[in-house]
Amino acid sequence: MCRAVRYEFAKRDLGQTQREPPQKIDGEISLPNSASYKLYSIIPQDLRPAFPAPIPPAAIRAKLQELLGLEDIPQEVDFAVGATTEAKGIGTTTLSFENSLGETVPGLLLQPLDSPPGPGLVCIPGTSGTAERVAHPRFYRQRTGPLYGWGRELARRGFTVLAISPKGCEARRQSPERWATENKLLAPYGRTQMGVLAEEALRAARVLAAITDGRRVGLAGMSLGGNATWYAMACAPWIAAGAPVCGGVGSMARVIHQADIERHSAYYFVPGLLRHFDHAEIVAACMPPRPFMMVAPTRDEDMPRQGVDELVPQVAAAYAASGHSDRFAVYQPPDNHAFRAEYLDWMANFFKRFLVDA
Repeated sequence: MCRAVRYEFAKRDLGQTQREPPQKIDGEISLPNSASYKLYSIIPQDLRPAFPAPIPPAAIRAKLQELLGLEDIPQEVDFAVGATTEAKGIGTTTLSFENSLGETVPGLLLQPLDSPPGPGLVCIPGTSGTAERVAHPRFYRQRTGPLYGWGRELARRGFTVLAISPKGCEARRQSPERWATENKLLAPYGRTQMGVLAEEALRAARVLAAITDGRRVGLAGMSLGGNATWYAMACAPWIAAGAPVCGGVGSMARVIHQADIERHSAYYFVPGLLRHFDHAEIVAACMPPRPFMMVAPTRDEDMPRQGVDELVPQVAAAYAASGHSDRFAVYQPPDNHAFRAEYLDWMANFFKRFLVDA
């Protein structure tokens, strides 16, 4: 499907009629209706990867797993189940499992009580989120901060939801300094925090598949959780669908040179990635024909709009080649790095179409 056609439904929903290109002014990239992003001089603008080694599409998934330090996920993941409470048609059960570092990953299982188990969705918050906030009884967002209750809202709409508190989120990060130090100490072992995030998402998916008797499982996440969503989906062809919101999907090269770089933790920058490929090559090679939806606000401080605009045509072409153009959806609302209630509607409709109705 061509780029213009594929954007039509998003433009219709968002009321967008024209996409104004960014302008370069006095060493800055000015995004429409947004603050300017300083071009950082730490890294030369014309820097090229050392020892570049392009990878053919068929080999990208294996190379990505190697760069992330992501080992195979066991078919069966042990997990512990705690107490269950019931309220307003939803059962909430505490559970936990371990990652490969021996750390406990806490989660909350949300199941509709008045309908058969639906497809599974692993819901992963960002750094300011927790499983408890994703599973909050109320669905709301304050003027700033995370969207509360979005996992429970998906459960109300018939999905079986496992909300987790991922590595690096508020519930598990002791301090920014410790988070950064751990990233340095993992590197000599060929491990990365991004790899651990993807691993936790995939272990959660294994747990949810066991609970739902092998039903298809999708991933959804915001910010840090959005990164975990798309990296995990790229590495695991058994994930049925994915929907990152503000998930840093676009171009790592653009982020390095144009984004508000101080907002990014070190986990985001996978060592050696640009020697082989950027995000567009990963998504184009690893996602089709599985359903993949991304919400990438045009003023997201973490991902320059140009990075998304460069990725979209390449990924759209890959989905067209697979014969499933309709399974790739992109929304680019004129907003910053935030999870809005309407994004949840897009996500729920997307998963319903491809995990429930398909």
